[in-house]
Amino acid sequence: MTDDSGGGGTWGCAPAQLGALLDLVDEAVVICDRADGPVRGFNRAAARLFPRLRPGSPVSMSAAAPLARAAAQQAEHFSTAYEGRGLSGRLHTAGGLTVWLVHQVSSAQEAEAALAHERDRSAFLEETTRRLGASLHHGRTVHALVEIVIPKLADASVVVLPASGRRTHWHRAGPGDARCSGEVAVETLEQVPKVADALYGLHPRPTVLRPQEMDALDEVMPGEFGRGEAALVVQLTAGGVPAGALIMLRGPERARFDDADIDLTHRFAIRAGLALASAGLYSQQAHTIAVLQASMAPEPLPSADGLRLGAAYRPAAEALRISGDFYHVAPSAAGGVTFFFGDVSGKGAEAAVVAGQVRQSMRTLAMVRTEPEPLRDLRLLNDLVISAGHRFTTLVTGSARPCDDGSVKVEIASGGHLSPLVLRGDGKVAEIVCEGMLLGAVPDPSFGRTECRLDPGELMLLYSDGVTEARGGASGREIYGDERLVDALASCGGMQAPSVAERLELLTTEWLAGRPHDDISILTLQAPPRRGSGSQDARDAEGS
Repeated sequence: MTDDSGGGGTWGCAPAQLGALLDLVDEAVVICDRADGPVRGFNRAAARLFPRLRPGSPVSMSAAAPLARAAAQQAEHFSTAYEGRGLSGRLHTAGGLTVWLVHQVSSAQEAEAALAHERDRSAFLEETTRRLGASLHHGRTVHALVEIVIPKLADASVVVLPASGRRTHWHRAGPGDARCSGEVAVETLEQVPKVADALYGLHPRPTVLRPQEMDALDEVMPGEFGRGEAALVVQLTAGGVPAGALIMLRGPERARFDDADIDLTHRFAIRAGLALASAGLYSQQAHTIAVLQASMAPEPLPSADGLRLGAAYRPAAEALRISGDFYHVAPSAAGGVTFFFGDVSGKGAEAAVVAGQVRQSMRTLAMVRTEPEPLRDLRLLNDLVISAGHRFTTLVTGSARPCDDGSVKVEIASGGHLSPLVLRGDGKVAEIVCEGMLLGAVPDPSFGRTECRLDPGELMLLYSDGVTEARGGASGREIYGDERLVDALASCGGMQAPSVAERLELLTTEWLAGRPHDDISILTLQAPPRRGSGSQDARDAEGS
């Protein structure tokens, strides 16, 4: 029965007398086959609360959102704010039918419902901050962003990232739509001015996107959503810098975006934009650091006939893997190798940049020389360091050339670096004194030059002050020192150059016991032992 005269209810399941009686009830009554419909009938009070309710239709988000939401959650009671009213409802089942009983709450109850609603919104925003701040990985942050709005704000969402050239990336999430991503032409986005404005940071408030405005977005929108419903687009920014645009869609069964939804979306977008911008900045920094690491890390040691080489490298900023220490070894046209080993004052990124410049300058000088000229190279490098206003730098450079008798002739020139140590065949350690002034101190410095010979099996050690000045021990303040280094090197008799470098680094780091330290670098050059020395033959056999 339908009472057209008084805006009464509609009944398809009850006698006319019962329908008329229920129209007199102040409480809204909605009778369904099941909790989410189809609707069999409703009274006058229900028609006032839910004017889009129709007999035979399901209890949908667009027609009766509180009932649909409670049915989806399988809740027998609910209390919520709906279109400016505070509503409270309960569910009863009788005679194979489901009956919703809903009433408008009093002012006090409405205030309580509004408070509960605001707490729910605050909890959502708090969860947003927690989830989006859990990772500084840009890709994971974008994926979390498109997922977190579902189902609280939307049924599907798309994030479009700032343009790079004439194309940009998008990421999408939604029901039945596996998380996916792709690229879209900037010209396509510019056909939808509201999306373009949000992407470029020109529209700070969320704005409704009408169905007819979305035709150009077919390639980014989820296919199961028709174009009959409006969408909401909001810009994601941090400090006025665009971080992307968020497009949210709802299915036809859900209520349209209202003022409360738009306000919550705006508050969400502020947090999301900040998280996305922070993740983007971190990703850029991580990429920059990776480039620096690749350009400043020591190159692999070459192979050289009649010579063995070893090295160890541990920057002070181990997480960054960049250092103010540097070394380089290259094959020589005359046989053997040329090398340089240095240390820029200080540590971290600034020292690493200077080290990279000095290393590149030395490599360039080596490329234009037909014969090594270490003293002239040191003078040219000193002028470069002074003119650029760089930090002080110590450097030792030279060459190592195998001889016919199995020994190796080493020539070095020093610019204020620590004197090399040589492990002799008898197990004693000798210092190769080569005095010289450090680079960048005065315009006309004096540099030292000397040479030595390594007999078969003997080894030369070049090292940075991060080894001898490592602080540790029982007190944590005692330096490793020259004496401990000499003893450690003396204990390496019979070992090959790579193993000596690794052992010395291990002993130094054990002394540090995890404490902060300066850059640590070690380079070893060794004349191979003569065949037939028992201990060495055993080691070679074990290594092979």
